[in-house]
Amino acid sequence: MNIEITSRCESIPPALKLYVETKLAGVERLGEEFKKSEIILSQEKDELVCEVILHRHRGDPFVAHSKSREGRQAVDGAATKLEKQFLRFKEKHSHKGRRHRASD
Repeated sequence: MNIEITSRCESIPPALKLYVETKLAGVERLGEEFKKSEIILSQEKDELVCEVILHRHRGDPFVAHSKSREGRQAVDGAATKLEKQFLRFKEKHSHKGRRHRASD
């Protein structure tokens, strides 16, 4: 997966960028390969905003936002939201297939 990190402010430490890469590199363990991931870090007042966009090979991308005073908490929050979105997506689509096969 191609990971692209963009910071919209000048004060993002390199250690946070490394943390973002390591945290989101494990997203593929959920069972799907993603074409590209975009991570956008920006500063709003006294909070750091982390936006993550996972582009799939087919279909709409998964998008998650998180705000926090601490950078790692913002990244963790966005990663947690992505996992929940992905699991809901998988549950929704796997049950649909089971119902269809059961009616045959």
